[in-house]
Amino acid sequence: MSSASTEADQLPSGTLRELVRVALPLMLSSGTQSLMNATDRAMLAGCSEDALAAVTPASMLYWTVVCVPMGVVLYANTFISQYEGAGKPERMLAAFWQSCWLALATGLLLLGLLPLTRPFLALTGHAPAVAEFEAQYFNTLCAGSPITLIAVACSCWFSGQRRTGVVMLVSMQAVVWNFAVDYLLVYGIGPFPELGIRGAAIATVSARCTELACYLVLLRQDARSQKLPFRAECRLDRELLFRYLRFGLPNGLHFFVDNSGFAAFLLLVGRISSTALAATNIAFSINGLIFIPLLGFGTAIQTLVGHHMGAGQIALARRTTWQAAGLGILWTGGTGLLLVLFPQAAMQPFFFFSSDAGASIAPLAAQAEVLLQFVAVYSVFDALAVVFSSALRGAGDTVFPMLLTFACSWLVMVLPAWLVTEHFDRQLRWLWLAASANIIVAGLLMVLRYRAGAWQKIRVIESGKKSVP
Repeated sequence: MSSASTEADQLPSGTLRELVRVALPLMLSSGTQSLMNATDRAMLAGCSEDALAAVTPASMLYWTVVCVPMGVVLYANTFISQYEGAGKPERMLAAFWQSCWLALATGLLLLGLLPLTRPFLALTGHAPAVAEFEAQYFNTLCAGSPITLIAVACSCWFSGQRRTGVVMLVSMQAVVWNFAVDYLLVYGIGPFPELGIRGAAIATVSARCTELACYLVLLRQDARSQKLPFRAECRLDRELLFRYLRFGLPNGLHFFVDNSGFAAFLLLVGRISSTALAATNIAFSINGLIFIPLLGFGTAIQTLVGHHMGAGQIALARRTTWQAAGLGILWTGGTGLLLVLFPQAAMQPFFFFSSDAGASIAPLAAQAEVLLQFVAVYSVFDALAVVFSSALRGAGDTVFPMLLTFACSWLVMVLPAWLVTEHFDRQLRWLWLAASANIIVAGLLMVLRYRAGAWQKIRVIESGKKSVP
C-alpha cells in the first residue's frame, strides 16, 4: 500500500480523533463550494436584484440535473474505502476507473440539455429578465459538466483512502481562482469584458478546470510512487460496473429528489415576488455556509463507515456514527445560535456591493432576517439527516435514504408549498414552515432507520482475502 494509506492506517480506529482528522479537511473543502456560491451572490448583488434573484434558482436547477450522475460518481468513495479496509488495492483502482468512465459519459450527455433551458424556464412564471439571467448561468455551468464530474471522480481516489488533506488543498486553490476570475468578469475589470451573471458562471467552471488539473498531476505522482497498475485497470469491468450502479444509482437519485424538491420550492417562492425570492436566496446562501460543510462531514462518515465495514469492524462503524451525530449537533446548534443573535452580520456580505446599484435593501434585509430564524431551528435536524444517511450509504443502504428523501421533499415540502401559492394568501412564512417540516421529519426518521440495524447485513464489495502487494 502507499505511504499515504499507511499513515491513515495509523489513526486510532473508531475514535473521535480519527473522525476529526478525516472530517475536518472535507468540511473545509465542502465549505469552499459554499464560498464560491456566496462569492457569486455577493458580487451579483452589485449588478441588479434580478441577477441576484436568478443565481440561486439557476444554480439549484443545475445541481438538480447534474446530481444523479454526481451521486453515482461520488459512490466511488464507498467502494474505494471498503476495498481499502479489505486490503484490495487493485479493486480500488478498478472502482476508480468505473467512476471516471461514468463521469465522462454522463457529463457529455448533459450537454444535450442546453437547447432546452430557455423553453423550460419560460414555464416557471419568473420575470423575463430573471429567466434570461437564469438561462445564462445554467447553460454555462452545464457546459462544464464533463470537467466537473471527472474532477469529482478523481477526488474520490483520495477521499476514499482517507487522504482528505489533498482534497482540501485542491478545493482551496479553486476558491482563490474563482474569487479572482469572478471579480474580473462580473464587473469587467481592466481588459476583461463585463459579463455579469455569465461571468460568475465562467469563473466557477474555470475553477473546476484547475481542480482537475491538480488531481491529474497528483494521480500521476501516485502512479509512480505506489507502483499500482493504473493503466492495466483502465477498462470497463462489467460485474463491478453493475454492482457500482446497483448501489450508486439510488445514491444519485437521493441527490436528485432532494435537489429537485428544493428547486421546485424556489420556483414556487419566485411566484410570490422577486423580493421574496431574493430573500430566500440570501437565507439559503447563509444556510449553505452551515450545511455544505456538513456534506463534507457526511463524506467523512461515509468513508469511515465504509472502511470499517470493509475491514469487518461493525462496532467501530457504529461508534464513529454516534460520535459524528454529537459533533453535527454541536456544529449546527452553535452556528444556528449565531444566526439568531447576529443576523445582520451574517447578511452584511450580501449587501457589500449593493450601494452602487442604488437599490433599497431594507425590505429585502428585513425579510431575510426572519428566514434566518427558520434556518437556525431546522439546521440541527439537518445534521441528523446528513450524519445517519451518510452512515447508511457508507454501509450500502442507499435505497431507504432515497425513498425517505423523496417522500419528505415532495409530500411534506413541495405539495404544501404549491397549495399555499395556488389557493391561499401566498405568505412566504408558510412556505418556509413546509421546508422546515421536511428537514425535521427526514432527520428523525433517518435516526430510526439507523437504529433498526438492517445496514449491518449489507455487503457492497465481494468477499475474499486481502491482497496487499
